[in-house]
Amino acid sequence: MSLLAETAPLAALCAGGIGTMFLVAGVSKLRGHDAFLGTLASYRLLPSWSYEGVAWGLAGAEVLTGLALFSGFAAGLGGLAAAAMLVVFALAMGINVARGRTSLSCGCTPGLVSETLSWKLVARTVLCVPLALAPRFASGVSAFVWGQGVMAGVALYLVWLALVALPPERVPGSGGGQEA
Repeated sequence: MSLLAETAPLAALCAGGIGTMFLVAGVSKLRGHDAFLGTLASYRLLPSWSYEGVAWGLAGAEVLTGLALFSGFAAGLGGLAAAAMLVVFALAMGINVARGRTSLSCGCTPGLVSETLSWKLVARTVLCVPLALAPRFASGVSAFVWGQGVMAGVALYLVWLALVALPPERVPGSGGGQEA
């Protein structure tokens, strides 16, 4: 068995996780267009006349990229698109962090999770690039294995999103807060 065949389930797992990340982000940007438009403008990296088109185009590209990663047959192209967007996002965030503009929202998923810019966020975005590229190297994987891997990636992403978005539980008597 070749190395590529052995890593195909891992590539499918990455496709599911990164695909879900892009699908959720794209749908959030479409639903919260005005909020995302404001975030995009706050980065001050593009001419003002381009914001509207870039906001719609980016949201649409993220949705299509997520769907391509899920598909199995276009996952390699989706992985390249995801990796390219992640590099652009990291550069845009890094430029603003270097400018000292760390109070800006990352704009990743408007309405869901709002992080402010930091080098940690830039590094996390860069670390997602190899995960996005993993589906590019999957070959000869059955539809069944691909589907299982993608569903596992979706589940992992949703667990991560829940851990980030949900407030921490306060257990009485644990010293984590005021007791009545």
